[in-house]
Amino acid sequence: MFDPDVSIATARLTLRPFGLKDARRVSSIVGSGVQFLPPGAPARRSGVHRWLMHDVHELRRSGQGVHLAMADADGLIVGAISLFKTSWTAGTAEVGYGVHPLYRGRGFATEAVRGLTHWAFKTVGLRRIDLTANLDNLASLRVACKAGFTWEGVLRDAVLDGDGTHDLVIFGLLRHDSGTRTAALPRTELPPSGCSSGRRGPRTSGT
Repeated sequence: MFDPDVSIATARLTLRPFGLKDARRVSSIVGSGVQFLPPGAPARRSGVHRWLMHDVHELRRSGQGVHLAMADADGLIVGAISLFKTSWTAGTAEVGYGVHPLYRGRGFATEAVRGLTHWAFKTVGLRRIDLTANLDNLASLRVACKAGFTWEGVLRDAVLDGDGTHDLVIFGLLRHDSGTRTAALPRTELPPSGCSSGRRGPRTSGT
């Protein structure tokens, strides 16, 4: 099970559970309409108290994962990160994250993913963590690349949302390659602005 009092320190962030002390900040976020909080976050300010008291902790209580706030040096919530779909038998989980629009482009997502995966391998004992991102979401592809994940394949038209279907990239990180930065993503899958160096990456299942 995940520790209800976990606190993970990185160079600039603290990854820790949401609590009632976050009510004012979360209410402001909800009221502004920006979306980066974990799935199930309230759509209205009236739901913030219940969410902080109960709902945001249900994933941990079920043993399937944990939702954590990314707090900067001043204690301000600048993002959120989660482990979910945890299989204790297989030793696997998936990581997801979001950063407040005003704080994007500063490397917070990569820093948080590195910190959380290191903790999950060393402290929790997981052996593999998955990360998925839409093929057209270059920011998330770069986060996966910089955090050391390996591009493992593409699921074609796997995601359907308001603007249509999207291909979904599957990344994986194993305990023994934790902390090793991926040199490049497959050039054939990315537009020119993608996170690719001169080295050609592996071919994917979607090509």
